[in-house]
Amino acid sequence: MITTYYTPTHNLPTISLTIRDGKLLVLDWYCDKTVKLLDRLNHQSCVIPVHKLQNSDQNQAAAIQVCQQLDEYFQGRRQRFSIPLDVSHGTPFQRQVWQALCNINYGETISYKALAERIGKPKSFRAVANANGKNLISLIIPCHRVIASDGGLGGYTGGIDIKTKLLELEQSAS
Repeated sequence: MITTYYTPTHNLPTISLTIRDGKLLVLDWYCDKTVKLLDRLNHQSCVIPVHKLQNSDQNQAAAIQVCQQLDEYFQGRRQRFSIPLDVSHGTPFQRQVWQALCNINYGETISYKALAERIGKPKSFRAVANANGKNLISLIIPCHRVIASDGGLGGYTGGIDIKTKLLELEQSAS
């Protein structure tokens, strides 16, 4: 397992990326989710700077791929990610919600209620909101595209400022 740090454009904070078995396990804006998950799994992660990543290692090659796709996203040239993800930490319901998140179009937003309806559980909007909050791969699994029914932004793992910047980036590029 490795962790590296990616620095996005648009005055956004550095993102930590943790890779396990060639799959992205965590994309974390402030490292708090990374630390909690690694503690829960009783794992340690080797930190490798982006400029030292090598394609010869499965985890490092995956980290390079994630960084390249993030570059394309922040340049407005990528609307969907094609990165192997490790979502094994989620419950079946959470994984169902996360899959539905990946089907929200770039530059669009939907409500928690609409997301609950998409997965066939229209009364489960609070559980859907909770599953969004448990998403360890924010941005790649685009929970920032889900807003409150009244049009308010709701919450986001990286904070409302980051959510606002991501939505503005997507809306200006689409």
